[in-house]
Formats: sequence, structure tokens, C-alpha cells
Amino acid sequence: MLPSNLIKEYLHSKFPTNKVFGQEFTTNSIFAEDEKLHMSINMDTGLWQDFKSQEKGNFAQLIAAVEEIPYESALSYLRSKLFDTPELLFEVSSIRLEQEPVTNSNIQDIFNSFKKFDPRAINESNLTERLARKFILSRKLQKGSFYVSTSGRYANRLIIPYMKDEKPYYFQARNLSIVGMKYLNPSRGVTGVKASDILYPFKEDCDYVFITEGPLDAITLQINGINATCTQGSRLSHAQAEMLKTKQIIFAYDNDEAGAEGVRQARRMMLSKNKNEFCIARLPQNLNKTYKDWNELHIDCDSKAQFRDFLVAGLKPVDFEYEITEALN
Repeated sequence: MLPSNLIKEYLHSKFPTNKVFGQEFTTNSIFAEDEKLHMSINMDTGLWQDFKSQEKGNFAQLIAAVEEIPYESALSYLRSKLFDTPELLFEVSSIRLEQEPVTNSNIQDIFNSFKKFDPRAINESNLTERLARKFILSRKLQKGSFYVSTSGRYANRLIIPYMKDEKPYYFQARNLSIVGMKYLNPSRGVTGVKASDILYPFKEDCDYVFITEGPLDAITLQINGINATCTQGSRLSHAQAEMLKTKQIIFAYDNDEAGAEGVRQARRMMLSKNKNEFCIARLPQNLNKTYKDWNELHIDCDSKAQFRDFLVAGLKPVDFEYEITEALN
């Protein structure tokens, strides 16, 4: 039998709209268009049934249907979760990346191989484009700017571009399937910089900036009219701190231990730059669910105004009282 925590982790990551009653997880059907909670999954056994379409099966069959992959691939994914330790997988992935062959390509050459993505106009016969549309619509990121890659090193990935003067200087490639690393980034040999040397593009003429861990959260805040950047993880580097030292800073890291430690580390880093004015933006915790990141909150909000009300209500000064609401008006 599969561990219950593995089942729960997968369900919460793939179905942000849900209700939980004991061990019964109900969510919107992947076989119907109407967004109603027709699907029920047992979080102990992984057995599921869709009351709209009458489809049902085991957990591997659910994964195959959600990811649009063969049943055998879904079984391989579950085996990797059961028998490979996270540490071993991380080491293997790191070695593979370090051994990536050196080429003469630069970031513009690579970027030219990507396709600008519009979820309203896709090639229905292309699996990558179908998965990209599902990913973007489920996260309400239609107003973001994305590309897709269907071949080569970044195949089957959503490309999140970092642009300046309409030219790319970096990107993150988000996996659209369950096989392989979640994110794949260009090497320093291609971009000329390390991920820790850059920030996701934001309005540099604005006096404040929210700092998130990843670009999707920064994009989420920007969609809601809020100036935001990201640090590609929960650690702020010296180079990033230098770029931000003149701004009013609001830390908006994920609601987990890594995010909390990231805020502590970032605060120490900014103090080293003689910057001692900070705010923390806390995700709401008094609703029917605990939000892990800003995109989860965005999905549940009906408007920009509602999102911003939650955000302002969760602001907490660290070392000073800064009226961020005036900057947002």
C-alpha cells in the first residue's frame, strides 16, 4: 500500500481547489468541464471515483490521467518515490547537470528555439501545449508571459522568461510532467551569470518591492498590481541584497520552515548592507485552509481587491512601521 503522505502531497499539489472530510479528498473532475467537486479520492488507499463520468481506478491510473502519460510511466514515478531517497535523487540530478556538455550556444540562441505561448490558441495535438494550458489556467496565470519548449534539453517544459529591453537574460524551465526535475535552469556558461546574481524583473523605479522565492509567485503578485521580484529560492545573495538595498522591502516567502529560515537569512543579509527596515507579508491563516504560497491564495480570490486586502492584512513590520498600503494605492 502507498504511504498516505505521498498520496496527500500529490493531491494537494495538483488539485488546489478541494475539500477534505476525514480521509476523503474531493476535488473538481478532470473528466468534466464544470469545475464542480465531482471527484473523490481516498487518501489512505489512493482509490478514486469520478461521479460525473463514472470513471474510477487506483492511484497510478489517476496520475496517468492527470499527467496525460502512459500507465507504466505513472508506475515508474511511484516506484521512484517509494525506493529512491530525496538525497540520492538530488545528488544524481546535480551530477547530471554538472556534466552537461559545453556548447557554443548563448541564451538568445536557446530562446529562439522556444515558442511564445498563448493558452487561448494552442495546437490540440501537441501534448506539451495541452499541459501548459492546463498548468496556466489552473493557476490563473493567463496574464503572465510564457514560452514552451517541445524538444531538446528543455522539452515538455513551460519557459518562464527573465527579460530586459525585450531581450532574455535568464529563464526557468518548469517541468509539465512528473518525470524529471521540477525546474531546469540555463547554466552560467550560457547566461554569463549565476542564478544568485540576478532577480526576476520588477519595476526598478518603484520605491517598494515584494520578494518571493520563485517567479510564479512574483508573477502572481504582479498580476494583482503589486511590484515583486524573486530570488530563485529561499536564500538572498550578497549580489541580490546590493540590488535591493535602496528599496522598501517586504519579504513574501512561502509559508513553510524553508520560507521562515529564508526570511531570517535575508534579514541578516540586508543588515549587512546597513538596511534595517523590513516588512513581512504573511499568508492568511484564519480561513478554511492554510496557504503555502501566493499563487494558492490568488487561485481562491475573486478579484485583485480581495487579494490585496488579504495581503495588506497580513503585513507585519519587522523593524519599523511602514505604511505599504499608500504605496499600493
